[in-house]
Parts: sequence; C-alpha cells; structure tokens
Amino acid sequence: MNIIWGAELNYTPDYWPVWLMIAGLIVVAVFAVLAFHGLLRYWLTPKTAGLEEEKTYLYSKSVRFWHWGNALLFVMLLISGFFGHFSIGKISLLITLHQLCGYLLIVFWIGFVLINLFSDNGVHYRIQPRGLIGRCIRQVRFYLFGIMKGEPHPFAASEKSKFNPIQQLAYLAVMYGMVPLLLITGLLCLYPEIIGYGYWMLKVHLVLSVIAVMFMLVHLYLCTTGDTISQTFWSMVDGYHRHRKHDDHGHKTADKSAVK
Repeated sequence: MNIIWGAELNYTPDYWPVWLMIAGLIVVAVFAVLAFHGLLRYWLTPKTAGLEEEKTYLYSKSVRFWHWGNALLFVMLLISGFFGHFSIGKISLLITLHQLCGYLLIVFWIGFVLINLFSDNGVHYRIQPRGLIGRCIRQVRFYLFGIMKGEPHPFAASEKSKFNPIQQLAYLAVMYGMVPLLLITGLLCLYPEIIGYGYWMLKVHLVLSVIAVMFMLVHLYLCTTGDTISQTFWSMVDGYHRHRKHDDHGHKTADKSAVK
C-alpha cells in the first residue's frame, strides 16, 4: 500500500521499480547526447573573447519573476516527487511540499497566461505558419553544424521575436500542453475518487514528469550555447539579451577597444 498525494492507492509492488528504471534510462540517454554535443562545441567552436557585444532589453521584470519562480517550483516538485516515490525521508513532509508547490505552480501558470494576454510578451508565442518547416530545418542545421563553426544565429533574438522556431514550438507545447496536463493529472492523483482511475493518472503524471525533466535538461543546455556559457543565464537576471556582433558576411567582429 503506497501513500501518494495524501490518498491510499493500492498499486502493484513492481510498478515503480520498472517505470522508474525506464524513466532513468531515458533521462541518462538525453544527458549523454547533450554532453557529447557540448564536447564537440568545446573542441570545434571558434573562441569569441574580445569581440564586441550587443545588448537588447527583452525580458521584463514580470517575465523574469515568473521564470525563476516557475523554475524553482519545478525543481521542488521533481525532488519531492522523486523522494516520495522512493519513500526516502519524511513522507508526510514530502507530500505536503509537493501539494503546496503544485498549487503554487497553478498560480504561476495562470500568471504566465495573463502576462501573455495583457503584455507584448504574448507576441513571441505566435507562430507564423508560412515557411515554418524551412525555418525549423535551418535552426536544426545551426544546432548540429553551424554552431560548431561559429556561424551567426539564423534567428537572432530581437524585440520582434525572442525565440527561434524550434524554441517557439517547444515552449508552446510545454507551457500550453505539458504543464496544464501535469497540473490536471496531479490534481486527479490528489483526488482519485473524482474519476476512479488513480492508478492510470499516476502513470500519466510520471510520464509527463519524465518529459519535464528532459525538457529542463535540454533547456539548461541550450542556455549554454551563447557566446559564453553564462551569457544567456544573465539575460534572466538583468533582462538584457546579449550576442556578439557579426559583419555583413556573417563573421564575428572584434571590439576595437578590447583588442588594442
């Protein structure tokens, strides 16, 4: 008998070990691919020290507050859920923490929707269907090859569009698809008597949690693909997107004051 989400649910004893093992293998595989790509970048990408940097204010205080709060809640939910499923630590405290963070995540998700509805931030989530496949191919080629050669980003972040086409699709799927499903399945796990399928809801919730972990790994890794490892992270601290200048031929240009 496992106590999950404050309710007693009679699951088969071999359920969690099998599913957690599969989930763990998937996450490890994603991490290995990202690590391999990172090593190739380290070996092949030209250095950009001393090159002139441009800054554009793209991330408002409300967006940054939402971003860091949302990130913290995701981490707390994953930690409390992981240790709770393995029955590590004080279960009642983990359940309470998981529930509290879940309710707060609902509030933050509603805040995200409101920010996009009543500010210019929503513009960046509007996909232009025309030429979308071609733009996605260009972006994938950049991640696989162009970034290794130090080529300019095919879709540099600007006030008109903060995201490249891959980011747009991913963020839309996560924020308007995965997160609502996580919240709904979490509530149904908390109150399994509502539909009577607590066992299957917990399965779906676990699968979505694994997807969330993979998204976070990829998201964190892509944040290191700026001109420096910390460049993109600082954008969510002071709101300014940074990138090195390129000339008309796509070559990165040197900052004359830095190379004297």
